[in-house]
Amino acid sequence: MKTNLELYKVFYYVAKNKNITQAANELMVSQPAVSKSIKVLERDLNTTLFNRNKDGVSLNNAGELLFNKINKAMELIISAEEDIDSLNNMEQGTINIGAGNTIMQRYLMQYIKEFHDKYPNINVIVHTVVTEELIKRAQLGLVDIVFTHLPNTVPDNFETIKLKKLHDILVVNKDSKYLGKTINKKDLKDLPLILLPLRASNRKNFNKFCTQNNIVINPLMEIGNDLIIEECAQNGLGVGLVVKEYVQSKLDSQELYELKTSFNIEEKDLVCLVDQNRKNNNIIKKFLELL
Repeated sequence: MKTNLELYKVFYYVAKNKNITQAANELMVSQPAVSKSIKVLERDLNTTLFNRNKDGVSLNNAGELLFNKINKAMELIISAEEDIDSLNNMEQGTINIGAGNTIMQRYLMQYIKEFHDKYPNINVIVHTVVTEELIKRAQLGLVDIVFTHLPNTVPDNFETIKLKKLHDILVVNKDSKYLGKTINKKDLKDLPLILLPLRASNRKNFNKFCTQNNIVINPLMEIGNDLIIEECAQNGLGVGLVVKEYVQSKLDSQELYELKTSFNIEEKDLVCLVDQNRKNNNIIKKFLELL
């Protein structure tokens, strides 16, 4: 291409307005600058493009030919620029958020609501599958932000943003025979434990603790939803392993009781994972700001 694309943009606005002054106003440049650009374009193409008259300008045959060729392309470029402006101004777009059911219910929902209230034109898509699958989707660009608990495997090109410290505890109802006793590590193998499944990120910290202390557990139940674990513990079906921060209101209202233990399970982090190549995306940045 022998001619600067900016000259075609000037030509487009002059041809559309049929007036150099109006074109200059739309382009936010001076009238002489527009006239000079048209002369340079005509020189490059070795032809005249406009007929000059007292009311402005009109396209000659060569100008009509050129305008018919570049009209749609310029409209697409202008439309793309407007779309980018809308995206930057949070007037349209999509964000894909990945999290397990526990994090979604206990932590994220309030922020999703706040984000939706603030940016109602941004489409929020939520993925609720296991963390390994969420990370795979994030690596493919299908998920923008992954929320999970550490420890967990994090890809090298992902940034880990720590959000909150969490603590695993054992809970029962007021009638439990274990209430009032001090639970030792060796007691864990005999407790009627109600746990999340092995693949759940919220279970991995407890598995790590048991492995480090050579404890072999035999759970009474494995349930894929921690809300149901709470209900089972409330109804006296066993000892639930839950996150203290997530059940604090039930502890306060004495719907659940924390068992006293002679040990502490290592605290864990609630984090979000973001591909470093995408963290500057304006929509992603705005969501992270809420956190």
